[in-house]
Amino acid sequence: MGDSPLVTLYFIRHGETEVNRHNCVQGKRIDPPLNDRGKRQAECVGNRFQTDSVDWIVTSAARRTIETGSAISAHHPDIPVDRFSELNELEFGDLEGRHVTAGYNDLVVKWDEQHQTDLSAPGSGGESPAACAKRAMPCIQHIVQTATDQGLKHVCIVAHSRLIQIVLATMLDGTLQTMKAYKQKKAAINTINVRLADGPWGIAATAGKINSTAHMPDSVVSRVSSAKAMVSQSKRDALTCFELDSNGVLALRYLNTPPQ
Repeated sequence: MGDSPLVTLYFIRHGETEVNRHNCVQGKRIDPPLNDRGKRQAECVGNRFQTDSVDWIVTSAARRTIETGSAISAHHPDIPVDRFSELNELEFGDLEGRHVTAGYNDLVVKWDEQHQTDLSAPGSGGESPAACAKRAMPCIQHIVQTATDQGLKHVCIVAHSRLIQIVLATMLDGTLQTMKAYKQKKAAINTINVRLADGPWGIAATAGKINSTAHMPDSVVSRVSSAKAMVSQSKRDALTCFELDSNGVLALRYLNTPPQ
């Protein structure tokens, strides 16, 4: 496999959503569309690839990644686009929809600082980084194998922050203990050169630019982050929540008020 052709994978985080803007957790189940800033970010991503070779666009099954990927395919209407649910974000269990100060940031410390990568997010369906890697990496291997077999040299993969951290740490370092090094800004682009190889997951990878937002003007880059929320949190933050209303629409409410 040492002579396997090189494939360039562009791992792209989706643009901003209203759940992002309110610093709430959106994982595998929470599926909002892009907000206005997120749409501008996606447009910048699309423009970044306007004159570059793109042979295949892959997204997760989430609406926010599909919308971001559509901004790339607008410039490359004739190339294939595929969706893989295996690339959906890590399932954050009971933390999904809740503000990051209501347990999420504490969980991230256990994952990124204490390296408890087998620790699952709390509640029914909550995943650990290790479990997420086990479902995502076979999909990445399939993508690399397919691209190699079909001569596809440039593949855009639009996915999610924690999932991208998990995949990059696994491919580049062979361990989940370095996830923190690959933290992702909204609509950031990561350039990874890969080829089929012997060893874990059958992939050899080298990194180019990581977490790049050079394709976006500063006015479009998101202003919110979980780290900033810990420094400037208000009493109301922990009560902020996104839930499905009676019509099945994702809605913002506060936990001391009844749902509509």
